[in-house]
Amino acid sequence: MLFNSYQFLFFLAIVLLLAQVFRGRSRNRMLLVVSYVFYASWNPLFVLLLVFSTCLDFFCGGQIARSSTRVAKRGYLAASLLGNLGILAYFKYGNFFLENIAFISGVDASPFYLDVIIPLGISFYTFQSMSYTIDMYRGTSSPYENLFDFALYVTFFPQLIAGPILRAGEFKPQLERTDPVKDSEIIQGVELFALGMFKKVVIADNLGGVVDPVFASPGDYGAASILLASTLFWVQIYCDFSGYSTMARGIASLFGFHLPRNFYFPILAHNPLVYRRTWHITMGNWFTDYIYKPLGGSRVGDLRYAFNILVTWTALGLWHGASWNFIGWGAYNGAILATYAIVMRRKSWSLPEFPGKQIGGWMLNAPTLVFSAMMFRSESMGQLGMMLTRIASWEGGESIDTVWFGVLGVLFVVHLASFMKYDENLLMRLGWPGRVVLLGGVTALIATLGSASRPFMYFQF
Repeated sequence: MLFNSYQFLFFLAIVLLLAQVFRGRSRNRMLLVVSYVFYASWNPLFVLLLVFSTCLDFFCGGQIARSSTRVAKRGYLAASLLGNLGILAYFKYGNFFLENIAFISGVDASPFYLDVIIPLGISFYTFQSMSYTIDMYRGTSSPYENLFDFALYVTFFPQLIAGPILRAGEFKPQLERTDPVKDSEIIQGVELFALGMFKKVVIADNLGGVVDPVFASPGDYGAASILLASTLFWVQIYCDFSGYSTMARGIASLFGFHLPRNFYFPILAHNPLVYRRTWHITMGNWFTDYIYKPLGGSRVGDLRYAFNILVTWTALGLWHGASWNFIGWGAYNGAILATYAIVMRRKSWSLPEFPGKQIGGWMLNAPTLVFSAMMFRSESMGQLGMMLTRIASWEGGESIDTVWFGVLGVLFVVHLASFMKYDENLLMRLGWPGRVVLLGGVTALIATLGSASRPFMYFQF
């Protein structure tokens, strides 16, 4: 079920009615059942995989907490990591590794290809579940005593498919709540859901109709159109992914749960470090805590510092998919960030403060992100090379309607205004007439400008 579908709205209405019947801790059991129903609507068999990951990490996490020796703790942690990463490798990376082995060895790997479907959201819920056992091993989280509570932490349907990625410690206290959902939480939930829906169906899906033809046949389009399509894709994937995260936060709020914010105006970032900290925040924090910091983080020399960043970002690229495009995308972003970070910590000068300082930084940073978007969206490294060649030689070809330059300008101005004024509590500052007008206007725009329902882009990861 897609959040942007009538089927889901019907499902959500039923769950909200059930939430009025089940109160206190029984509400958590109801939410667990409907979360499994939600996931089963795609493929019922993969619910078994979800249950396996849940039981594995609940058992290993509990044993880590109860074990008194380091050896035993490491053994249970290893079992959790091997189980989770083994499943992920089989479903998501098996054929990729076979193809590369075949390429190097010259052996035909087709008889060994795995006929598998990648389970929906496996990268998200696997990493979320696995973080519990790592935190237990580190002693930074307390164990879940109840399997059903832990299962809800792993499967909570608003964020199950594409995040935000939760930590066990931030979700566990919310499970103990027994008081009714507040009016303010309902209002904020409606606002966030409407805002996320607007970003998805009005902006992202309409931009997709412009971007897709260019990346399907880039050889037919001129250099300017390729650059414009790459910029539009950058906006599209932001509105698509942040739209999902915003809707997830809104749905959770309707049930009295609070999910972490996953984006904070990354398109306005004026340097690579700010961009990293404001785009897909929960995943960035996951890789920082469990890969970057264990490697030594920034508490090392320049070369090791750069190495740590490159390894972390290359792993992040591989997390997105079994493709050299994603690996190259991760390494590219890692190289940009490492270069910036080392220059900043070694510089002995500082530009004076002036009104256009951040604007200048944004103008330098934005082109690197447009190229990053082009790399991310390209079907292959060969297609990326062809597109760059056409841009370098400024080839002519089919063009995108110039009206999209104006659309980009309008979106940027609205985005900037939101950054300066919007604090995600706008409805709470308005009286009922203002709330009705605002939500009515957003609903009307969704109804009139909303494009045909498309799956969320990060569902493929």
